[in-house]
Amino acid sequence: MSEKDTNFSKTVTNVIKKIRKEILNGTLKKGDRLIQDEWARKLNVSRMPIREALTYLEMEGLVENVPNKGAIVTPITKEDIEEIYQLRSLLEGVVVEQSLPYITDEDVQTLEQILIQMETLVLTDETEEEYSKLNARFHEILHKECPWGRAKKYVDNLGISPIAPKLLAKYHKRTQEDHRRIYEAVVRRDVQELKLAMELHLLRTKNNLIETLKEMN
Repeated sequence: MSEKDTNFSKTVTNVIKKIRKEILNGTLKKGDRLIQDEWARKLNVSRMPIREALTYLEMEGLVENVPNKGAIVTPITKEDIEEIYQLRSLLEGVVVEQSLPYITDEDVQTLEQILIQMETLVLTDETEEEYSKLNARFHEILHKECPWGRAKKYVDNLGISPIAPKLLAKYHKRTQEDHRRIYEAVVRRDVQELKLAMELHLLRTKNNLIETLKEMN
């Protein structure tokens, strides 16, 4: 990557962090418009990094592009986190329980490779997206063969909040301990331990996200 590209990437990252912070701490309210020219002047940058940042924030679920309005704020609230992660803890525990008999030795090897990558990855602005993809892939493998199609569909629709790794960097070590406990339960083919480990992991994530939002406010 050229120096010019590196500098542009850093600018976009800084813009993302500044707008994200104002959304999550309540400075920007639900429905507020994010006008590119205004933000470019405010942050003393061109419109291009603002446009890139808004696209990224849309993927995170914090911004929505509305016809005839442009980008508007769609904040994730404490109630959203409570609902999403409480439901996931109930449903994904059942989904992995049902999936376990269909997880192959090859799947276990893939899980181990992903786990090692997550454990050794140093979380920075540059590696956040890579970690998010690894985390999503880890969970995907655990329930991809679930025979209970409705339950799996509900879990897939709830998804994994892509902002979680970015907000929970200080909990990274404990999160990886949760992932390793889940992996080891799969290796032992211990269905009850796997179900419990998944439920506790998701509830812990919920509590950590809520605590982080409190700190930001």
